[in-house]
Amino acid sequence: MHTFEEGCLSVPGFNEEITRPSNIVLKWDDLSGVAHTDTPSGLLTVCIQHEIDHLDGKLMVDYISPIKRDRIKKKLLKK
Repeated sequence: MHTFEEGCLSVPGFNEEITRPSNIVLKWDDLSGVAHTDTPSGLLTVCIQHEIDHLDGKLMVDYISPIKRDRIKKKLLKK
């Protein structure tokens, strides 16, 4: 596992420490339908997981405590 400070354009102005797997196996098909398998590392792994979360309807705030999430929500509503 790896902890990284993440931000998100969906929650502007807030960064939080998010813990995610440090290694993933990424399977994908290109536009021609050819299957590929990659094992990205480092920041690319964090970015891929973050974007896949968006496809699954999750935001980075779904990984933090309810207290922190409520604090962010209140600050965003004030804007």
